[in-house]
Amino acid sequence: MTLMTIIDDTALHQSKKKSQKLEKLWQDVEKKQTRNQRYQAKLDDFYEEFKPLIESKEHVVCKATATWIRHLLTFVPRKTIKGNQRETLYHWIQEELTILEANPFNPISTTELREHFTSLLIDYQSSMPKLDVSVDELEALREDLFAMFGQYLPLSDEELIDMIHQPERFQAYMQDMMSQDIHSDSENEYEDDFEWDGPDWDMNDDFSFGNDESELPMDSSLFEDRAMTKLYRQLANQLHPDKEQDPEKKALKKDLMQLLSQAKKDKDALSLLMMAQEHLPEYKLTADDDMLKRIEGALHSKIALLNQEHQFMQHGNDIKSEIWRRFGGGSKASRAKTLEQYGALLIVESEALYAKINSLTTVQALRKQLSQRAHQRQLNDMMGFEMFEDFLD
Repeated sequence: MTLMTIIDDTALHQSKKKSQKLEKLWQDVEKKQTRNQRYQAKLDDFYEEFKPLIESKEHVVCKATATWIRHLLTFVPRKTIKGNQRETLYHWIQEELTILEANPFNPISTTELREHFTSLLIDYQSSMPKLDVSVDELEALREDLFAMFGQYLPLSDEELIDMIHQPERFQAYMQDMMSQDIHSDSENEYEDDFEWDGPDWDMNDDFSFGNDESELPMDSSLFEDRAMTKLYRQLANQLHPDKEQDPEKKALKKDLMQLLSQAKKDKDALSLLMMAQEHLPEYKLTADDDMLKRIEGALHSKIALLNQEHQFMQHGNDIKSEIWRRFGGGSKASRAKTLEQYGALLIVESEALYAKINSLTTVQALRKQLSQRAHQRQLNDMMGFEMFEDFLD
């Protein structure tokens, strides 16, 4: 379809050049939409191919990692692990927890592991002689907590000393902090599901598109025109699923209404016009020169947005993009071979973790590992500082 099929020709009969320009932009939008849809389909298809072959093996590695973390936690109460080595142990546990949580296929809840870590830390501190707590001891405890949580806790010296002497208060404080973090993360998730059968839907609601002050992904001047308000209502009336008796058509219209709702949320007038092409065959948009300028601006904005979406699909950090970049190259046969090799590597990795658990059974063996890790961290820090100095020079 073409843009000109829904624009009243009377506004364009004296400007053939302008109509050709708009038509070219419209075709570019359709071309880039098709490109993005095909690329997304490629990501989706490969993910569905990847998941049954690799997911179970990723679960094996995650379970082995969780067992390894629990094994490291058994050394936290050992009082012969002190100073820098204790800090290294905490850092090691925190690192392993972060690795586990970063795995997109992780089936293990780390809440229990983190709570156990907190409890062991509190028990260790409470086992210390309840004498006056020195400044150095407080500083050491703060560093221990920083190594564990990745941030300094907002506790005064008096509060920290009080909690050292009353571990149950410290435990309650830690649990409260963790629950606040979880609640904060959940609030950031997308929860704006579109419900069509609820009591809030009113096709006669006299809303104004211009009242939404959310950040706009594209130029909204066309969307805010009263003609778009009218078009939205026409589409909502035509596509409302409650007016459809056939179950299949009802389900289809529900999907279309969700697309319509998303277009309103995104202030995407072009999506309304595209839906009008398909579902309102008699629709005509009366467009004066000002309207044509706004259509042109919206087309340019839409093209830019589609290019951004394509860049994100190619270089984004979502799981499907990452899987495709890592394993999607080459022919289908080479991809299958790569996935097979990766699956075998995951099994080897899990077996290596269990071997470490079986070999690292004494404090002496662990302290040797901690010394090596602390030395390696020191070397890494020195190399990073030298690179920074070279950069300044």
